[in-house]
Amino acid sequence: MKDPRGAVHIVEVGPRDGLQNIKDHVPTSVKIELIRRLRGTGLRTIELTSVVSPRAVPQLSDCRDVLRMEDIKSLQKEPNIRLPVLVPNMKGLDIALEYDIREVAVFISATEGFSKANINCTVEEGLERARNIAEKATSCGLAVRGYVSCIFSDPFDGPTAPPAVLHCVRELLEMGCYEVSLGDTLGVGCPDKVRSLLTYLEEHGISLDLLAGHFHDTYGQGVANTWEAYNCGLRVFDSSISGLGGCPYAPGAKGNVATEDLVYMFHNAGIDTGLDMLKLVETGLWISSRLSRENASRAGIALANTHGLVSPPRHTEHTPTKAVTSWAPVDTKGRVLTYRSGGNFKIVLNRPKRGNTLTQKMVADLIAIIASCNKDPSLLNIIITATGGYFCMGVESGKSMPFIAQGASRNPRANYLAALLELMKHSPKTTVACVNGHAFGGGVDLALACDVRISLRAATLTFTEATIKQARNASSKWKSAFVRNAVFSTHSTTAEKLNSVGVLSEIMEDQGQLRDGLDELLLRLNNSRPAKPRASREFSGSLRASTGWDTQVDTLDETLFKTIELDIGQGDLKASYSGRRDDLKRALKSVWGQGRRRREGTGI
Repeated sequence: MKDPRGAVHIVEVGPRDGLQNIKDHVPTSVKIELIRRLRGTGLRTIELTSVVSPRAVPQLSDCRDVLRMEDIKSLQKEPNIRLPVLVPNMKGLDIALEYDIREVAVFISATEGFSKANINCTVEEGLERARNIAEKATSCGLAVRGYVSCIFSDPFDGPTAPPAVLHCVRELLEMGCYEVSLGDTLGVGCPDKVRSLLTYLEEHGISLDLLAGHFHDTYGQGVANTWEAYNCGLRVFDSSISGLGGCPYAPGAKGNVATEDLVYMFHNAGIDTGLDMLKLVETGLWISSRLSRENASRAGIALANTHGLVSPPRHTEHTPTKAVTSWAPVDTKGRVLTYRSGGNFKIVLNRPKRGNTLTQKMVADLIAIIASCNKDPSLLNIIITATGGYFCMGVESGKSMPFIAQGASRNPRANYLAALLELMKHSPKTTVACVNGHAFGGGVDLALACDVRISLRAATLTFTEATIKQARNASSKWKSAFVRNAVFSTHSTTAEKLNSVGVLSEIMEDQGQLRDGLDELLLRLNNSRPAKPRASREFSGSLRASTGWDTQVDTLDETLFKTIELDIGQGDLKASYSGRRDDLKRALKSVWGQGRRRREGTGI
């Protein structure tokens, strides 16, 4: 064990790892000012950004703007300062070289599940990718730092075996990394695990002088783990100002261990960090205020109070923490994009210029994706949403048809879409439609096939035409869909009106609120009964019940007819509806009466 009074080196990862999971846009000017203030505290290594796809990490889409700033160029000219940039692939390295970056970082996962979710490849493929980057970087005179994720546990595979960590560390060192940072990505480590892993690595020939500790504070063990690692021999530690950061697979995580907390601990132990404690506190307060977030550093808040510094108000223990879900890309190419966050799987229709209309191939892709999700025991929820201003404007003209009753048409394309809706209807997962914009025809059917629906207030849903004769002839399992189509035949209805009758469970004012609403919904679903994958589906039923659906059965038809009359106004269409009013009312009471009996245990 090394002398515990030896100096340590702090690597500040706030501008990259700390900011990348924040959803609200952080202006480039704020990022530059944060870096400038961090340098003013005495920090000699500050991770600037990551050169990644804007779609994968929107918060860092301004990476080029950051790197071209004169302030950053001036910092790079200072002696004895490291400003690494994380690069996921060769394209990222080429961009970093354009801006005369002197150091890059490569990253891999020690586990297969996280590697697939995070960078869409196996561990060995990730190592090969990192090796190619490291070889080119070193040949260009750049220093290379390595990261290993999930050193203690993987959100998909469970506990991480020490030999897997050893293998990754060896490979990174052999490819030329001057240092390897060990990442407790989920923040599940404890001092005993830290000592056990470091002892194992050292016994197998890994010098602790070549390692750094990167601990997350999910369970409040970040500082304790750092101290244990320090006493084992580590002298380099990653941290984030005010505890910025977090893992997309650890809901509620506090993020990276706070720089202020580590420095306070070391200073009180008589260990030099070379940093100005009060300037760190001021910087933590400043960035927390700019981001309108709680400062996660306990030492920072305490010292701010002691020295009379202005700190942002803290939430009380009774104030619910805002749910934040960060999505790791699974497949971000093509017209159907997919993302994962723990037990949540998000499907995004990506044809915005065509209103996200469905082609036959898109329907086939959706069937394959949902079928795969249905078989995955680690998944709880499937979310369907879209890019742009439309949710889904139905099916592409000439290539497919709007969904109609099973058996009502022999068109194979119509049956293909019917198969998708049937698959969703009987999914063992909870399905959620996040309606980000207008929907028409088959797009409405897609939303209605989900268990829970939330929507923008400005969205309109236009139902396709269906006749009462079709509704009467339809089998019982399709009857409710046809009654809805008959009631809203060929006209648009607002989200607010659908919310008033329980078709939509929640409506939001803008895209930001819609994202937040989805996060909060998923948190509630996942906390309902986490022991069973289908448990959250039961919770979704309680959401529908909470809208007062049962109490509205007797008056629901009147509400719908009133909605129609207000929307249609006057003319032949109104007269057409009036002539069918009695038939529609009987059909409505029959369908929603069946739904009530099922909820009371008397139906199927």
